[in-house]
Amino acid sequence: MLEYREFPYRTVITFLLFSAPLALCIYVILGLISGTLFDMTLLEHHGLLGYGSLAAVFTLPLTGLIADRVKRLDPLIYVVSAVPTIIGICRILPQFSTSIEELNLALVISSFVGISALLVLWILRLGQSVVVKYRGRTVALFLSLSILLLMIYSMIDVSTIFSDPYGAILPSIISFIAIVISLGLKPWNQPRVSLTVSGNPVRYFIPTVFIMASHLLWYSVTKLSIQEIFADDLSFVSLSQFLGLGLYEPLILCTGILIAGLMADKRGRKTTFSFTLLLMGLLTIFGSAFYNGYFLDPNLTILLVGLLSFERFIEGFLLGICLLLIWPELGPVRTKGLRLSLIWFFFLGYMTLFWALDLNATVFGVLFDVPDIVVTVGGQFAILSSLIALYLIGPLPEILGREIEVEELALDFDEKQVKQTVDAFVGIDDFDSIRSQIDIMDASAEISDNEMSEILGEEFKDSLPLRSVPGIGSALERKLKVAGYESAAQLAGESAPRLSRKVEGLSLARAEKILKDARSVVKKKMKKNNK
Repeated sequence: MLEYREFPYRTVITFLLFSAPLALCIYVILGLISGTLFDMTLLEHHGLLGYGSLAAVFTLPLTGLIADRVKRLDPLIYVVSAVPTIIGICRILPQFSTSIEELNLALVISSFVGISALLVLWILRLGQSVVVKYRGRTVALFLSLSILLLMIYSMIDVSTIFSDPYGAILPSIISFIAIVISLGLKPWNQPRVSLTVSGNPVRYFIPTVFIMASHLLWYSVTKLSIQEIFADDLSFVSLSQFLGLGLYEPLILCTGILIAGLMADKRGRKTTFSFTLLLMGLLTIFGSAFYNGYFLDPNLTILLVGLLSFERFIEGFLLGICLLLIWPELGPVRTKGLRLSLIWFFFLGYMTLFWALDLNATVFGVLFDVPDIVVTVGGQFAILSSLIALYLIGPLPEILGREIEVEELALDFDEKQVKQTVDAFVGIDDFDSIRSQIDIMDASAEISDNEMSEILGEEFKDSLPLRSVPGIGSALERKLKVAGYESAAQLAGESAPRLSRKVEGLSLARAEKILKDARSVVKKKMKKNNK
């Protein structure tokens, strides 16, 4: 059975190690976009970018179909993580120097295949070993570590370490080390179970489409408007370059991701998703006021800093809640992989369109450029899109607290299976607690349901208060209530080791004495009721 009482640190660490292979794949893609990955022209880089995107198009649905039909996902995760890693390392080996062009293409293809398959397989495997109440922060840490690794890679000049500064040498080496460490932790030995929440993920997907549309419109309008403001400044490249916030942007992005993941675990997916709409609505409504204020007074650069920071925070928040959460958590178990791959197919299309518009790229003879009309009405349509998404979130199903609904239950297990399951689910202290409660029941004659309800039902706090137990004064009573104990009946079913751990300053010997007295009080109450 899965760990649900305490955060499963060892299990989560095993999954977080895959942030290094993910960072490698992202590093390759960003290098293609900027034209700095290989020793070739920007146009040649963008040509490889097209090949990689095409590979991802075929990889996503195929990965989803395979994942739904394979019981063990660990071998697949290691394969898709190791292939780009090995190719990246092979580029610096002398025996492969004559095949560098082929290795460049293989690195690009394997990176796009790797990021597509890894994200699908990773979140499916995470859902088998980490329950929903801890999954949001695990995803947030996974994405944040990948971004922080990218930031570290960009700060290191590999030309001082390796003779060939091109490719992804350092990310490949770190990815290889992370994979080896992960293998040492043996994730295939972790407990696994297929869990989900019944519901229709389309209810979340449709508002997500409007949120993404609002973000794309807002970004396009803001970019063109700011470029128009700085039209006379030939040194202007981007708002980030102008403000010198390139180093801080990833940190702001990670902050948004981490807050979204923690909020998703604490308050639920629906509440966090709704908060995303609030943030996006604030950006679309008030964002233009920031750069218009700067346009009126160029000394107020703080307005542009606030605008860029808020935009990066919202983008991080969107990644934290919409990228990997919700889609595999809601809907039938048997179609998790295909469902997630189709959602990611949409995200791939969105990112491709975003890059094409941002780079003004020409694809198959079509120039992707933002029309001038978008600058005029795009902001208003971004607000409208946010409002439509807000209207659609009312009937969204809750996820936190509803897991776990298992699609298939096998009832033909034997006694050995029963013992293994109970041993994994119930600890030694739980057995002691159960036995003590059975001892109480055996101490008196059989009682009716009404009598039991009177003792342990809604009125048990009044009929058997904590102060009715000898040795419990006002100070200890307060400590017991803080620990979650409300009555002598509830206390009587506890075990001494766990009681001493939960109540501050309570020794094991005193805990045993209190439990003995509490059980005596409960027995007397039950005998009195029987009479």
